Amino acid sequence: MLVGPLYHHECLNGTGYPNGLTKKDIPYYAQIIHIADVFDAIVAKRQYKTHINISETLKLLIKDAEPSIQSVALDALATDSRYGKINPRVLNVLFKVVIDDTLYEISCTMEYVNYLKDQLKRLHKIKRYGEKAENSKKDKDKDYYQECMEILFEQGENFGNYLDVIDEYNQALKNRSDVIEKLYREITIIKKLNPNHL
Repeated sequence: MLVGPLYHHECLNGTGYPNGLTKKDIPYYAQIIHIADVFDAIVAKRQYKTHINISETLKLLIKDAEPSIQSVALDALATDSRYGKINPRVLNVLFKVVIDDTLYEISCTMEYVNYLKDQLKRLHKIKRYGEKAENSKKDKDKDYYQECMEILFEQGENFGNYLDVIDEYNQALKNRSDVIEKLYREITIIKKLNPNHL
């Protein structure tokens, strides 16, 4: 197991370090750690907080998995041009993980969207009671509708701010719906990249 961390900077085509090993000599653990390390380094550098545009990172990894066609020079004699830097089979597994993880992000975001929709239903009911209270001729009716509003208020909500809360929830709903749409587009792009052909 210790060979994984030790050799995870080695590349299948022999261009890595510390020993310039090629595919046959690099332990499979090290090949897995190599891809995870490169993926993590790119993702951390770009500070992804969501899977949107993560396909750009996967495109870079596909390039690393492709065999390099190069002229043989003195400094390239040790390289094996049949291979890219990383193992395409391991990359294919990473694609599946990223797709599953993106679907999980969509699922979590959809749960929040459903929560927002439920809250907006409640708040719109409050708004209707507010309109009825405003249009009431009798104090008795006005008091009744205001009591209904008070029953429906949640912590931090009141007569003075519930319309602002509606606006905030509407904006949050729009933002999360946009995120879901972008994530579905991202999955489509990732599936089209398909590293299986390598």
